[in-house]
Amino acid sequence: MKQHWDFLKESDTEFGLFYPLHYTVAAFDDMTRAEQARDRFLADGFDDDDVATLSGSFLVDQLETQEDDDWFRKLRAAIGKVIGTEAGYLDDDMQLAQRGGAFLFVYTPDEDAAGQVRALIESVQPVFARRYHHAGIESICYPPQSDL
Repeated sequence: MKQHWDFLKESDTEFGLFYPLHYTVAAFDDMTRAEQARDRFLADGFDDDDVATLSGSFLVDQLETQEDDDWFRKLRAAIGKVIGTEAGYLDDDMQLAQRGGAFLFVYTPDEDAAGQVRALIESVQPVFARRYHHAGIESICYPPQSDL
């Protein structure tokens, strides 16, 4: 990770990969859609310091990228083939970022907050959404790979 994002309240890496513990991340085609989703979450009672948006380029170029990225990309690809989790998600994030996408981060430290996010996700229609927790990464909504 090249940079730490001060918005994140808990750990942001696991095994050297970007892993925003207790956050739900939703991806959108552009920043306007991400900001509209943020407004919807705030209107539904989430605190301003628990919901944030950021550009896809910031996510992939600063948070998910390592200093020695050539070496790290090779390692990430190997890990992805073996475990097929976060490494594959990073590639999906990169594809969306390259198309001008943006991301919404919502702090979901417990099941009540996570349930509230799950209930709202369909109404904001992200490209995909996932939640990071101690037990792994929960896919909330994800299109077929061919649609990414």
